[in-house]
Amino acid sequence: MPTATSDAERRLLISAVLFDATVSTAFLYWFTTPRPDRRLHATLGILLRGVLIVALAFPAVRQVLWLELLGVGAGIFTLLRGLRQPLPAGYAELDDLERAYAYWERLTPTPRLARMVLSDVLLWRGLFRRPALPDGRHFGTRRGSTAGATLTLLTFLTVMESLPVHFLLVERFHTAALWHLGLNAVSTVWLFAYARALTTRPVTVSYRRLYLRTGLHWTASTPVANVQEARPHDPAQDADALNLARDLLSQSVLNVTLTFARPVTVHGLFGKTLETSRVCLHLDDPKAFLAALGGHSELSVSR
Repeated sequence: MPTATSDAERRLLISAVLFDATVSTAFLYWFTTPRPDRRLHATLGILLRGVLIVALAFPAVRQVLWLELLGVGAGIFTLLRGLRQPLPAGYAELDDLERAYAYWERLTPTPRLARMVLSDVLLWRGLFRRPALPDGRHFGTRRGSTAGATLTLLTFLTVMESLPVHFLLVERFHTAALWHLGLNAVSTVWLFAYARALTTRPVTVSYRRLYLRTGLHWTASTPVANVQEARPHDPAQDADALNLARDLLSQSVLNVTLTFARPVTVHGLFGKTLETSRVCLHLDDPKAFLAALGGHSELSVSR
């Protein structure tokens, strides 16, 4: 039976670990980060993660009411603080993925985690409903590409690997077999959702804005006036351009290169973001795409 002394020592140990995981860590972040880079929401995120880690390691901590109240209070503070931040200029003209990112990133101290969740939500939702596309001319990105064949092969390999392993495991490790089969089923459906996004999310040229999409793998939008040059792809000149094509033979199918006057933020899969001034992509009808951009006299367009 534990004695009162051991209980007191355990509480003291938990308190010390909690202090180190929250207050000490927050102070280390605050005093080792340059003043211009210090962010209150980042400090708050460190405190919340420290509480969570200690609560997972020490079940007794979860019984302490003030920690629960602290978590609720910190969550409400972060939510209200995020809602007070203004949405970016031109929010209504952004792509649906960009709008989701811009809105929900304000409400969390970990923007990349929010982007990962939101991109998956849109990916799975795309299985049941087509995304609302902006007005303009739409250009596909799959004709002549090996993306479809690659996804079909990956689906086939997933099924062929999962079924034999399931039957090998099911007699002796029933639970492990069910988990393995379930995860492979989810992976297969995810591949279908990824392939559907490639079909339902094309590149769009509207009167004021250019929407660059390769399914949900790469997403970006920029005012048409920001497109400085649009021309056929040249492998020798465009080796440093960001490749937006999803293809095993992407270098052979690239057919358009775009150069921007100001860097453009490109959102990738799993919450990844990049800034670039030049991109190259594969389009089903590159001549029609360049002609659509050529309708804007301020652009330098080569066909």
